[in-house]
Amino acid sequence: MKSLTHQLAAFVAFCATACAGAKVYAADFYQGKTLTIIVGFSSGGGYDMTARLYSRHYGRHLPGNPQIVVSNMPGAGSVVAATNLYGAQPQDGTRLGIVAGGAVIEPLLGVQAKYDARKFQWIGGRSVEPSICAIWHESPVKTMQDAMTSEVIVGASGPGSRTLTYPKLLNELIGTKFKVVTGYPGSNEIRLAMERKEVGGQCGLAWGTAKTRLPDWLTERKLTLLTQFGLTPASDLPDVPLAAQFAKNERDRKAIEFLESDAILAWPLFAPPATPQERMADLRQGFSAMLRDPELLADAQKQGLDVEEVSGATLQKVIEDLYATPNDVLEVVKRSMAE
Repeated sequence: MKSLTHQLAAFVAFCATACAGAKVYAADFYQGKTLTIIVGFSSGGGYDMTARLYSRHYGRHLPGNPQIVVSNMPGAGSVVAATNLYGAQPQDGTRLGIVAGGAVIEPLLGVQAKYDARKFQWIGGRSVEPSICAIWHESPVKTMQDAMTSEVIVGASGPGSRTLTYPKLLNELIGTKFKVVTGYPGSNEIRLAMERKEVGGQCGLAWGTAKTRLPDWLTERKLTLLTQFGLTPASDLPDVPLAAQFAKNERDRKAIEFLESDAILAWPLFAPPATPQERMADLRQGFSAMLRDPELLADAQKQGLDVEEVSGATLQKVIEDLYATPNDVLEVVKRSMAE
């Protein structure tokens, strides 16, 4: 009996030492290090604002309290950033990314993306975020029916971006006449192009970004909202129809909803595929704690950013479901995306 008691005591002591060692190891890893969040768009837009919100608060909730900086890597609707994070080193938890939902599904639609989004390690999202198709008030296009009979130029960034995929899909499946001009690094540049009347609108503008960056345009009715993209209507857009409502058949509706899953994939923070699992546990726990932090919530409110946590597990499930999309639906999407 005495021997068994000694063995149990030794086992408990070993466990305590191992657990303490694990905590010290995690703290030692981040202690004095800088964690970089790579954003797939230029500065000034919703993705950049989200990353900088995280940079001000995330470090407090990670072992070792690392400093956090933001690096902008725009290109191809954030496919460039996703590609970099997929293959580049280090993959040790010091480089994370935020990309568009369009970049997540791009490997299913074309040949530009050289990565498998299922292999990224998803940490979580700030909120569910519908997108809108917004047209400058001086345009004669006031409804989706108008957009089916009159051409309007909309600005876009590039492949993988909702600003390109959304209007092209609507053209293919619904019969709208959007003329898409690509090459803008992000929504901030498209907004400036609208002011200069280079383009007449933006289809795929995050609703949260519009509320944050364009409040005067909304209150002064400088934007006409034709439709919204999301699996359910936004609570503050009750009179703006969902894009899927205009589908002509069930297959086309599913194709539109395939892209509308982007609303759940909004603002996703993720780590490269080879990031160690023990580090991922710290990153996910810290992310969840950060989004409950009163300091972050107050900061987000000042920035006009909604916060309603989307877990990494939820993001992973949505992505797995997207990769299981029937081929006939994917072919519809691919055809509409073809240049």
